[in-house]
Amino acid sequence: MKQFYCILTIALCLLVVNTFAQQVLLQQTVTDASKGQIVLTEKASTQSPINESVILGGTSKSPNINWRLTESIAIGANLRISQEAQKTFISWYLNNSRASLYGNSPTPIFEIPIDNDFVEAPIDMTADGLYLALGTDNKLRVFDGETHTLIWEKDFEGYVLAFKIAEGGQKIYLAETEVAGEAKSRASAYIIGQDDPLWTTDFEGNATAFAISGDYSKIAFCQYTGVNKMHILNGENGEVIFDTFYFNEHPPAFSYDGKFIILGDYNGKAYLYEYDEDGDTYFEKWSFKVGGGGSSAWVVAASISADGSTVAIGTLVFLSADYNGEIYIFNTYSNEPIWVYEDCGDSIGSISLSDDGSLIAATTWGPMDHSKPDYFLFRKQSNVPIFTINTVGSLYSVVLSPDGTYCSVTGKRVHARMMGCGGFLYNINTDPGGGKLTGNIQLQGADSFENAKIVIEGIDNYYGYSDEEGNFEIKYIPAGSYTVTASKVGFYPDQTDVVIDEGGITTIDFSLLPTGNPPVNLSATQGADYTISLNWEHPDPSATTGFNIYRKSIAEELFPETPIATTDNNLLEFIDADVQPLITYYYVVTAILDQDSESPYSNEVQGWMASGFMTNEISAYVGTTPVIDGTLSPGEWDDAFSLDVSDFYGTYDGNPNPVGSVTMYFKVNEEMTEFYVACIDQNTTVLQDNYTISLYIDDNNDHKFPATGINIEGTYWARYFASRSLIVYRPVYFGGGVGQILFIPDQQIAASDATGYVVMEFVIPMGDDEYWKLNPNEFNQSGLLTFNNDFDSYWPPLNQQILYPLTYGTITFGAEDEVPDPPTGTHITWNSPTAPVTITMSWQQPPINDFDHFNIYMNEGSGFELLGETIGTQVFYTTNNTDSTLFHVTTVDKAGQESEPSENMIFNVPQSINEIVGSQFFNIYPNPSGNITNIKCEIVNPGFYSIRIFDLNGRLIQTLWEGDLQSGDHFFRWNGKNDNAVELTKGIYLINIKGGNVDITKKLIKL
Repeated sequence: MKQFYCILTIALCLLVVNTFAQQVLLQQTVTDASKGQIVLTEKASTQSPINESVILGGTSKSPNINWRLTESIAIGANLRISQEAQKTFISWYLNNSRASLYGNSPTPIFEIPIDNDFVEAPIDMTADGLYLALGTDNKLRVFDGETHTLIWEKDFEGYVLAFKIAEGGQKIYLAETEVAGEAKSRASAYIIGQDDPLWTTDFEGNATAFAISGDYSKIAFCQYTGVNKMHILNGENGEVIFDTFYFNEHPPAFSYDGKFIILGDYNGKAYLYEYDEDGDTYFEKWSFKVGGGGSSAWVVAASISADGSTVAIGTLVFLSADYNGEIYIFNTYSNEPIWVYEDCGDSIGSISLSDDGSLIAATTWGPMDHSKPDYFLFRKQSNVPIFTINTVGSLYSVVLSPDGTYCSVTGKRVHARMMGCGGFLYNINTDPGGGKLTGNIQLQGADSFENAKIVIEGIDNYYGYSDEEGNFEIKYIPAGSYTVTASKVGFYPDQTDVVIDEGGITTIDFSLLPTGNPPVNLSATQGADYTISLNWEHPDPSATTGFNIYRKSIAEELFPETPIATTDNNLLEFIDADVQPLITYYYVVTAILDQDSESPYSNEVQGWMASGFMTNEISAYVGTTPVIDGTLSPGEWDDAFSLDVSDFYGTYDGNPNPVGSVTMYFKVNEEMTEFYVACIDQNTTVLQDNYTISLYIDDNNDHKFPATGINIEGTYWARYFASRSLIVYRPVYFGGGVGQILFIPDQQIAASDATGYVVMEFVIPMGDDEYWKLNPNEFNQSGLLTFNNDFDSYWPPLNQQILYPLTYGTITFGAEDEVPDPPTGTHITWNSPTAPVTITMSWQQPPINDFDHFNIYMNEGSGFELLGETIGTQVFYTTNNTDSTLFHVTTVDKAGQESEPSENMIFNVPQSINEIVGSQFFNIYPNPSGNITNIKCEIVNPGFYSIRIFDLNGRLIQTLWEGDLQSGDHFFRWNGKNDNAVELTKGIYLINIKGGNVDITKKLIKL
């Protein structure tokens, strides 16, 4: 492996002691996992001595510091850069607050004093550097970037939170908060120089953050405390086109065209939303739960490349006695990280990407002992930093130029968590140097040349992929001699040697030859069971050594290089049990030809598991009073509503549990004064102290908790201790605050592991006479979230917020157990006109929250009989019978109640070549039919014809026509009655046309 190191210690080690004639402000940042970020400020007459040493590091020789500025008392806040003008615009705050414009040195070109030392003044600069803007309190000023003269000044009703100048300096987009001194906020757009807005959009509650797409088409307006919403506005008119939950104090980020927006929250979740042009709204493309190994984590930084290809997020991880931070990099099409950089020592400050996503710059607060860098520069392909800076403070903000060649960085000259002041400003050359490898790959016999992989051997993570035409490019390769490998599944790899020159471009081409025959006719089940079954064929399995099965869950993603499984060459099937509900999986299979090669991919198929057990609604039926003894006696909970609450997504802790591993039961007494709950946790085999089941209940189901001090809604904790089990109530307030705990009087709770796994039973009191009692709304409904203390259970499974009941499930107390609806959307196909025939039937799951199974019925002419039952919405039936057959399906709930039948599914293989040929001039429709059946005959040879209806026993039912027919189309109708005008029963009938050289019979199913 070749690596290039450049470690430089700037041994200035100046011991700077600043003594001031007047008092200065000092600042310290405190983060509370339950409350958010708090900034403390105090006055002091002196600043403590600071060691000014700076340590540079990384794996590349090229990046370096162009210049740096050390501020004695001011802290760096907001940054903007102009790649075209090579300028940096920054706002300083806390002491000597001002906005400063810099060029190629730390000497300011232009400065604007700021009167308010307590705010991080918002600023902006156009990409060409021709326009600057500064917001101070209620005032916004726009300056000429070259003459530095004031162009426009305006006072607003609200505090100027953030803004963006459009290129050309003609328009500005603005966010205000505390409008007219009230808890209101506003978004607006102005022509610079005009006092009347182009549009305004007002919001109740204050604003927290603001972001805008590079083309100004989309605006994100964010409200944290009290409102917790991110609104996305149309930049042309200010109309709100989308909103979603927002639990953060940091802004989201758009791709240039607004197609994507990335948002993080204080629950450790990141969400990528994609714009739906047809609906003029956004939808969640994916979400991701960060790790870090702490008690909790926040997503505190989010960025996306202008081209929308790359997403980056940064975290703050809360450890037991310390902090940490991590950086995650993604392709926008997948929530699987490309890489993670761990152990940054504290919170990530900010992240900035080059327009093409190839370079990532990140700042951190760093550990308190400054043992790790505060600034990192990465390539997209690798989590090994190519350049780092380690300061004696904390770095807050970074802005990387669109082409990735330089950036500016600012922060605080002492650690963010220490009381102090002073700041840094760095201007950094971020060009990684090296050379570029380009070329073209031809895949012989292929229609497309995309997704071949090109790897630079001998150095880690220098690779690229070909596009549809076969073109590829790999940048920033350190100068040297290398072997390059080109490969793709289904083709023999090729290698060649190259020389990469510093600053040069090397071009090579490849032509890859195809390997052997791939598997064919791959199929996957779609909702048939809790697993996904694959089947395939191969022309000569003996010529292979086995088969590789590949899987992905994102359509745009490449299949992984490592298969999920391998089978022997005599096994042409595979059952994938490692699947989750409501996820579509994509599969391909290859034949293993020898140790180093495999066939091309088979056809790609989609599969998914059954998910009828999933619901967001609970019906707590009226039932008998259980004995609360930690044992589920036979029949004791049969009248309760049962629910699979297994954490099969790993929603909160990232560790999925098997479907069906945790079941809960719910019912109430007739007076609805007691809510009975039981739980079977098969994941926990030994009962230990503090085993807890939590129920977060939004009593009135209005999707929000009450204001602070109103204790009527909150959490019930059912906790086991060997000495004494407890039921505890704790109020929860709007905004995530909590109240004092209360021990429920006359507690009824018991738990046991005598069955080999944990069983718990308990009772929640109901009523309106005590604030701590469960008190549903007028519809006897409440919102509910439940989980146990180790998150083996979690319901509803897609809920992302614990203290915000926006997406809690709904529980109805005293609900009626209604007969379920039948399945809809029935569909039937078969694989052959001759025996043996495999029939595939599918249908749609009806709305049901207590689903148990489906019954499948078959009618071969003598009435419907039960064929079998299934938990899925797809079933396969192999038969040697090719006679016409009817199938239908019913829904069965957990109480055994069965729905009406679905629509019939008709298996009808043509019985003769004559019928197949005749189908082109003898059609009956609809089929199946109700009262009226249409019959169309296309007569070629004129003559005498008869059209008759028979039953399956050959008895004549009715003669529709008997006489001459001329050439051409003729239409007849049958009303479903016999010759005596008596309505016939449902069943299968035969329609025969006879005459000339035609004698054709078709089957009709009458409903």
